Amino acid sequence: MLTMKLLTQDFEDWGEDIDDFYVCFQVDIGCKDIVGSGDMFTFEVVSPKRLVRIIQDSNIEIGRGYLIMNDFNIKYIESTVNNIISKCQNADYDLAMKELSKYFRWEMDT
Repeated sequence: MLTMKLLTQDFEDWGEDIDDFYVCFQVDIGCKDIVGSGDMFTFEVVSPKRLVRIIQDSNIEIGRGYLIMNDFNIKYIESTVNNIISKCQNADYDLAMKELSKYFRWEMDT
């Protein structure tokens, strides 16, 4: 069974307004009962106001790896990540990781 082993806030950029933020996270997801198992994924939590600025700079942005929320709340973020992990459960670990990579960016070793 997959579980969130560690959620780390990696970078944050808070605008002048409360509804203007961009926060980067890393999440380690692995098998609950296996010490040392896990793969690292990254994602950003971004406000709609910040997303507008990102799109203005790039003209287009692909949504994978973004959680968009109006009001930053770490409990909602943890809950959402856990819900995604639950949806991606699979007896085949590799398939589960591929499913998770639809939501988060998979930081695979090369």
